[in-house]
Amino acid sequence: DRPGKLGFLTFVLPLIMDSIFHGMLPKVFEKNTIAMLQKEGITFTGVRRRKRMDRLGQVALIGTGLSTLTWGVKALVRKAASATGKKATTIGAGFGAAIVLASFFRKFVSLLNPNSSPADVLVTSDKKK
Repeated sequence: DRPGKLGFLTFVLPLIMDSIFHGMLPKVFEKNTIAMLQKEGITFTGVRRRKRMDRLGQVALIGTGLSTLTWGVKALVRKAASATGKKATTIGAGFGAAIVLASFFRKFVSLLNPNSSPADVLVTSDKKK
């Protein structure tokens, strides 16, 4: 076990990514390393080889998603700039400011609830009322 950020990047983050990707695509991505080591009939070398392939696939999917998102945002900014006659940088700055304001609003909207206090611990995932 490594302490701090290095321990997070080399141990905790791969476990989280494995559980997310295995949950989304169980036929493509295998379970986490610890679960694989508990299986009968698979060697350490086999686990290492499989997890390297999983990491390559995870990086490829994340990279493709980020590239597609970037391309889409650029196209949206260019389209909005041509429709309004303003510069693309102005439109991009406006979109960026809107995203920042929306995230701040989302964090502080819970303070507007008159039935809660800062000491309350609310379970947001359980909506059975």
